[in-house]
Amino acid sequence: MSLSAARLGVPVQTWTSAKAGVGERLEVVDGKLVVKKVGGNPHHRIAARLALEFEDQWPDAYAAAPGNWAITLAPDGTVVHGRIPDVLVDGPSLNEDAVCTQLPRAAVEVWSPSNTLAEMNDKRSEYRRAHLPVLLEAYLTAEQQVHLEWLLNTGDKWLTIATAVGDAPLHVPASDAHPAFGVVPNDLLGRGRT
Repeated sequence: MSLSAARLGVPVQTWTSAKAGVGERLEVVDGKLVVKKVGGNPHHRIAARLALEFEDQWPDAYAAAPGNWAITLAPDGTVVHGRIPDVLVDGPSLNEDAVCTQLPRAAVEVWSPSNTLAEMNDKRSEYRRAHLPVLLEAYLTAEQQVHLEWLLNTGDKWLTIATAVGDAPLHVPASDAHPAFGVVPNDLLGRGRT
């Protein structure tokens, strides 16, 4: 999609109404719509269950799985960088707005085998520079165990606060940046997990 010379990014309406192919999402990178692959069913189950956990454990939290986040807006209101984290955690505006334009409380990325290291590092860097306070990363290991890593933004890097794999609980104590959070990683697969 080409943009007019007057626009620096993609209008929110264009982003939210653009059609992606099967197994794809559209994000905005450097003012252009970019196709991103979507993970499979275990990926979606993990994300959906993490969204529920955030709503259950954090007072007044709302979670969208996935969530549209306009990380960078141009002066004309168009989206220069817009990502779709697997889970976006913020307040009630997630029920009202098609795209989150403020700083959310947390985001979750459930990495898939199709994610490249460059793509993962790009998102981590974008989220850090945007001052996202908390990033929870998840992936399914080759042994079908859920791996979780809780990252806190220190401004110049992500600091790992807690990790857990399989049936070992993830315990994240409350801090100035976030409330406490805890979950058993494999419980995110729900019934019928392998």
